[in-house]
Amino acid sequence: MDRTTVGSLLRSTQAYCSELCEKETLDYGIAYYCRRFAALPEANQFREVLIDDPARIQEAFEQAEAWFQQRGLFCHRWAPAEGRATTELSAFLTQQGFMVRRSAAMALARWVEQDTPEQVRILPARAMREAYRGTFIDADAPRSPATRELLAEASLERLDDPQLDMVVALWDKQPVGRCGLYQVGDIARVMSLSVLPAFAGRGVEQALLAHVRALAKRLTMRHIFVQVDETDAPTRILLEEAGFVADGEIVEFERDPPGSLGVGP
Repeated sequence: MDRTTVGSLLRSTQAYCSELCEKETLDYGIAYYCRRFAALPEANQFREVLIDDPARIQEAFEQAEAWFQQRGLFCHRWAPAEGRATTELSAFLTQQGFMVRRSAAMALARWVEQDTPEQVRILPARAMREAYRGTFIDADAPRSPATRELLAEASLERLDDPQLDMVVALWDKQPVGRCGLYQVGDIARVMSLSVLPAFAGRGVEQALLAHVRALAKRLTMRHIFVQVDETDAPTRILLEEAGFVADGEIVEFERDPPGSLGVGP
């Protein structure tokens, strides 16, 4: 079966969202929604958007807006389907208050051995729930504290997912970072790599990546992918040093609710 890095990441995102959210197919895409986490873009978004005729973008937008509004929700994000041109959609959505988010789609091309600092221990997050919660303290700034708390709650709900192996990094018993390996069929996705700013650059990131790559190897996962925001140069360099190479781009559109102070990443 033909597989692209972009397509694999989109497939894994849809699978992940399906576990957290309910969903309904509309004329031009799939609405993912979760009332409990209404403030999270991850939980209320319009994905797999397919609009072949640019003249129908307005119609698609109005339908999606009405669908979310009828349920008392706000659509934070639009995510086009793989291979769809985004020029006309971008021009339209930016006029509606959306910002363009571009991410590099990366695939593991070679295995790289990386050392783990002796102060760091990597443990399963399922057994370290409070420590895992502690990694959300300020790792996701500039999101607001309330939004980070919601994100922590949503993430904690996912820890028992058998497809997800999330780990937490401890530095001398203090929780300082997290990372996960999400499995969809023969696709393995590295996700949620995050280290508290005070511990960045001390080798914690490398230790987390080494752990999840080793896990993928034990599970004989042949295809390992990761998505990183194109503005996040330090993380992209870190991933390249760990053996990942860029293999495509993912374009999404995101906005904050009217009157908000901005909670997006």
